[in-house]
Amino acid sequence: SGVLLYYEDWNRVHKPESMQEEFKLLFGLLFSMKDTVIALSPKQPTEGLHCFSTSTYKLHYLETPTGLRFVLITDPSVPSLRECLKQIYTHIYVEHVVKNPAQKVGEPIVCTHFVHTINKYVRG
Repeated sequence: SGVLLYYEDWNRVHKPESMQEEFKLLFGLLFSMKDTVIALSPKQPTEGLHCFSTSTYKLHYLETPTGLRFVLITDPSVPSLRECLKQIYTHIYVEHVVKNPAQKVGEPIVCTHFVHTINKYVRG
């Protein structure tokens, strides 16, 4: 539904003036890119958008069957992180958010175990 559930900067140098504006731009970009991938595919796409690169960054993307979106933005030289995103979803998000009765699914993530685990995973 376009609600940002979790955001973290790990090595970002340039900070935008408005994070809310950046989130809206990113949501619109992903929405458009997903539709473009489907429209331009010569055959019925089974998975759609995985990543795209520019000269300054690479955006890695995973959308779950329920419509939850995971995005990592990295240096363009980083290889595909699709498997990483799948691990984050299945082993971190599901374990620390979905199975946590104190965390409401679909609302911003406040679970400290999730934050600690994802930081450890990404930095590792």
